[in-house]
Amino acid sequence: MESNEVQTGYPLENLIEAILFTNSNPVSISALQKAVEYITGTSYVQKDIEHALEILRQRYSISSIEIIEVAGGYALRTRPGYGEALAKYIGLQNPLHLSKPLLETLAIIAYHQPVTRPFINHLRGVQSDYAVDRLLELELIEPAGRANLPGKPLSYRTSAKFLELLGLRSLEDLPKLRELSDTPSPPDPSQIHPAENQSA
Repeated sequence: MESNEVQTGYPLENLIEAILFTNSNPVSISALQKAVEYITGTSYVQKDIEHALEILRQRYSISSIEIIEVAGGYALRTRPGYGEALAKYIGLQNPLHLSKPLLETLAIIAYHQPVTRPFINHLRGVQSDYAVDRLLELELIEPAGRANLPGKPLSYRTSAKFLELLGLRSLEDLPKLRELSDTPSPPDPSQIHPAENQSA
């Protein structure tokens, strides 16, 4: 459509701004499009939504707030430079801390997903049940169905929260494996057996 003015009398960019403000999770362009069409009873194309988002970006260019593209959608967030000030204000003295076992497990899942627990155990050389359960609890990973392996073990993948936490638009934004000197290559799944003795 030629105008950003919707039937409700609100500019399209303002309506999208309100939708993003009321969502703590990123909202995709298609979801924004469906939402404004439902609210206004007017048809829009993706270009209309992208144009409205660009207007919002310009609006927030000198603000402590910004529109970011993350985890396959768009979200309103405070700029990183205000993080320390906000932490002091809110009293957040203990940001999310991931131990080395959790980081190792998360990296394996991120780069080889979907993966099973035996696969993770094999790469780490220790039992990783606690690490997997903790990452599930933190909502950084999620079940990804049953693997086509004997016993049909449950597999795991990273979640949208993982992308959001790292500020990534998609998994394609992760550093490539060849850029990481000490990341192990994936083994043959048929050679994977649960690790014994140690656990983490």
